[in-house]
Amino acid sequence: MKRTILLALLCLAVRVEAADISGFVRGAADGESLPFASVYLKDQTWGGITNESGYYAIAGVPPGRYTLVVSSVGYAVFQEEIDVANRDIVRDIRLREKAIQVEDTVVEAERAEVESFDISPGRTTLQVRELKAAPAAIEADPIRTIQTLPGVAALSDFSVGLYVRGGTPDQNLILLDGTDVYNASHLFGLFSTFPADAAKSTELLRGGYPAKYGGRLSSVLNVITNEGNKEKVEIDGGLSLLASRMTVQAPALKGSWLVSARRTHLDPVMALARNALEAKALGYNFYDLQGKTHQVLSHSDQLTIAAYTGRDNLLYRFDELGFKLEWGNRTISSKWTHVFDSNLFGNFLFTGSRFQAQTNFDSEDVELVEENRLGDLSLKGDLNWFAGPNHAVELGFNVKRQSVGYQFGEKDRIWFDIDVEAFHNSVYVQDNWSLGPLLTLQPGLRFNQFSNGDYSGLSPRLALRYQTGDDTHLKAAVGRYHQYIFRLAREFQGISLLSNVWALADSTAEPSSATHYIAGFETRLFGLDFDAETYYKDYRGLYEINYDEQDSDKIGDILRRGDGRAYGFDMLLRKRSGNHTGWLSFSTGASERKIAGLNLDGRGDERFFKSKFDRGVSVNLVHSWRLSKKWTLNSRAAYASGQPYTQVLGRGEISLPSGNTWTFNEQGELNAVRLPSYQRLDVSVQRVFNFKRCDMRAYLQIINLFNRKNIFNYFWDLEGEPENRKPAERNDIPMLPILPSFGLDFNF
Repeated sequence: MKRTILLALLCLAVRVEAADISGFVRGAADGESLPFASVYLKDQTWGGITNESGYYAIAGVPPGRYTLVVSSVGYAVFQEEIDVANRDIVRDIRLREKAIQVEDTVVEAERAEVESFDISPGRTTLQVRELKAAPAAIEADPIRTIQTLPGVAALSDFSVGLYVRGGTPDQNLILLDGTDVYNASHLFGLFSTFPADAAKSTELLRGGYPAKYGGRLSSVLNVITNEGNKEKVEIDGGLSLLASRMTVQAPALKGSWLVSARRTHLDPVMALARNALEAKALGYNFYDLQGKTHQVLSHSDQLTIAAYTGRDNLLYRFDELGFKLEWGNRTISSKWTHVFDSNLFGNFLFTGSRFQAQTNFDSEDVELVEENRLGDLSLKGDLNWFAGPNHAVELGFNVKRQSVGYQFGEKDRIWFDIDVEAFHNSVYVQDNWSLGPLLTLQPGLRFNQFSNGDYSGLSPRLALRYQTGDDTHLKAAVGRYHQYIFRLAREFQGISLLSNVWALADSTAEPSSATHYIAGFETRLFGLDFDAETYYKDYRGLYEINYDEQDSDKIGDILRRGDGRAYGFDMLLRKRSGNHTGWLSFSTGASERKIAGLNLDGRGDERFFKSKFDRGVSVNLVHSWRLSKKWTLNSRAAYASGQPYTQVLGRGEISLPSGNTWTFNEQGELNAVRLPSYQRLDVSVQRVFNFKRCDMRAYLQIINLFNRKNIFNYFWDLEGEPENRKPAERNDIPMLPILPSFGLDFNF
């Protein structure tokens, strides 16, 4: 007994002698918090990355003299000698932006800049300048840039949907400052809802993500916007052929505020098109409006309030036929962060999100209306406990109320009226556990409870990272994931033709689930970051619309249920410093489905078939070449295997017992053939103009430089009577031709 007490006292004494080093990392020029910055003690194994609020802590550091190193992409490396005694050290760090220099000889960044303590596989972060590096149709688009990363498939030139490692867009958890976003596109998917000017950092987790995140099967897209400049008034904006945008930020009280707005200015173009088509009405516009304030109440307390609204409006009328489509998102959030102790950080967030889509169709004798509403109220709490040099524990909860409403029918007589409400509650715990200088584990567990149908279950997660050399790490992850909300997509090659209806799991439609298996490694090759991963995903409870049964108001009756699998290999080669920056991504894999009643064999059993977003092979090269301090040349080259499609063979006819006949399109095997391969080269040239109080950037870009005819899909001509048995004639539907555009960005 005495020996036990003595040992306990000895352990306590050791802990008392150790100290914690903690603080916030911010930008020197604007006071912005810097998430995901590396913070560590040089020549030691102790360190980590800042959280989304820019907070770090290195716990349990023995007394001694150390070098504190802080690094973040785009900023100069910070180093400082510190003496650690038996007292905690609070050290806030301000990083200076790295000066841009163009030299004949490029000196690569110090090794410190690429140090990473993040264990999550499939994780890629992009800063603002990287989001704008890839040329995009009309103007820079964060999601278009994300589509160039490995494991992310872009269905067409007209879709910003994220198809990540065989998953569908509704399987991606999209967060805007911690708030769920359910529709992230404008113009039927041609542009995303996230203006690049307001985005500070974008994080994509392509699979095997930790227990902190839940509710989706494929990926997490975490968009963190600017807090606002705390040092001076700053105005950013730009003009393009598509839209005008402006972001204003300035100090306020003990912090800052930010307002960002964007709107199309296609009204004159739509007026010309209306006259050319002799339409009675033709109009389209969209807008985004975002506001945010961040207040540093004390070193321990910060308060952030943010809101976003965006909407699309389309109107068309020709003679007696007309339709009107409206859809958009609204979000609001309030976040309080508190430092309870040097090694205990809390983040508490209340969010509200609303998506609404409405379609009105009228002709001479009928007027149809369709409306889909989705509401989300959430209360989240996250705690970061830096328990010691070997443990960084995260735990939290999420209480979410979801409501879905759907109406369809005539204006005066609604045929379907569905209004469903459910609670999705979850708790999680995970630990970054260092088992020595070489091996780190991240075990995690998430518990989910869903009220609609009374579903509950555990989602275990495990990731590991093993260092085999100075710059080489092996990594692996396995995890179970559940999803309780899904989208009944009405799409044509990724283009939403009408409103996409969201639905909740219930007693007739069980939740979907997936198991991820990931293994890979990362290293440094000749100053380049190299990352390679292989993955396998096992899906259970995937759904397709059952067009043979549309008379029921039960979700399970109008859906076909099935399973799926996705597997493949991803590679990323990346350079983040010097005159030449960018990345090369390579992906190969397969995405397959087996759905009840589809793709039957001779015995009537279901067979696996390729999903429509199976890409086979895709390659993307994004390159930014700083020619001088004034000129920059950006380019993007893309190649992808053609998408699967179902071939139409001709027109058939069946005689019914009633004596009537039923005419149908004869089709080949489901998704058994592919479109031609996709190839495209985009280039842009930028010129910076520096004035006394204003910097301007003019750019000229050409999309599809070589005017490659990429096939969007085929239109099948079935003229003639069925008894003639004429084969269907295939007609091409092309994507974007060569498309030049120009624009102007400004900052003052």
